[in-house]
Amino acid sequence: MNNHNSKGVFFMLVGVLIVPWLDGFAKLLGQNLPFLEVAWARFAVQFMLILPLAFYRFGRNMFNIRLFKLQIIRGTLLVLASTLFFASLRTMEIADAIAVFFVHPLLTVMIAPILLGEKVRYRQILAVLVGLSGALLVIRPGMDNFDWNSLYALATGTFFSGYILLGKRLVGKDSLIKVLLINGLVGTILIPFVTILIFFLEPNVWIIPNNIEWIWIIAMGSIGLVGHYFIIKALEYSSASRLAPLGYFEIIGSVFVGLFVFGDLPNIWTWSGIVVIVFSGLYVTSIKIK
Repeated sequence: MNNHNSKGVFFMLVGVLIVPWLDGFAKLLGQNLPFLEVAWARFAVQFMLILPLAFYRFGRNMFNIRLFKLQIIRGTLLVLASTLFFASLRTMEIADAIAVFFVHPLLTVMIAPILLGEKVRYRQILAVLVGLSGALLVIRPGMDNFDWNSLYALATGTFFSGYILLGKRLVGKDSLIKVLLINGLVGTILIPFVTILIFFLEPNVWIIPNNIEWIWIIAMGSIGLVGHYFIIKALEYSSASRLAPLGYFEIIGSVFVGLFVFGDLPNIWTWSGIVVIVFSGLYVTSIKIK
């Protein structure tokens, strides 16, 4: 492995091991605050942190972004994915939610022909079906302990697949700082708009955080910014195919955060599902590399 690829691997590992702490703070906040408020805070803090840096680097041209509409769509997909994932964390353990979310590399294979015109081999389709069976082991529909919020985690994987595929089309089109800026802006504007609509159905959709919750909010937004910076930065040094298997280290980080913060340890069903999902994803990746 040359020095260039080594940097990509390092940045990717740092990013995927940092991001689970974002989920940990989101779950802590979700115990008292509505998930829409938590999701808004995550993107608002990111936007406020990156805005001064963007202005310093680009001045008034910081919103001069190539393929602006596609960047907005991509940012919207990320906002939807994050919001739905935070909704799943209200009742699910972090490791369980992450395990279900990680069907997204498999779903990406199925969506790629539609958005990018890529060819899909029958072996990839078979691996996707096996991987989805792993997600079912975690969700366990039809059983007494089935959690409907797990469907939010599954939907998260679907929207994130679209985010990844658009990212392939937009890679290298604009500065990393501008990409993070537009993602933060979309979340800061979109979520309050949705919240206003929901407010008439659920008046308690917005609650003023207490002192410790403000600290958690700042930590969550900061971790989200730094984690995604490292993940996107990694793609500048190494190919997506080479880095894709490292994404599964996020599951390990999620298990640690769940155990350290909440005392949660995945059961045998979740571990079995994780194994099936990871090996299916690695197999799909190996086919694409070949």
